[in-house]
Amino acid sequence: MKQICAVVMGLCLSFFPSVILAGSESRSLDPSVDLQIVTFWTILGLVSLGIVISLGYLYRRERDLDWDFQKPDVPHDDHH
Repeated sequence: MKQICAVVMGLCLSFFPSVILAGSESRSLDPSVDLQIVTFWTILGLVSLGIVISLGYLYRRERDLDWDFQKPDVPHDDHH
């Protein structure tokens, strides 16, 4: 949940300067005609990528496909 809040907060803060600078006297370009289509496909692609990555992680976790170098080091005693 913290990660979702961080992403939403980052998106809001990244759009904040553009909202302030987008006044009536701005020299910025008008949005493209197909902006909504591009936005839709971008969001769909990101969601699809997230689902594929999640399924890969769950598959790896359920099959116990962890290698020894990924496991934490065994604690050792340095009091010699």
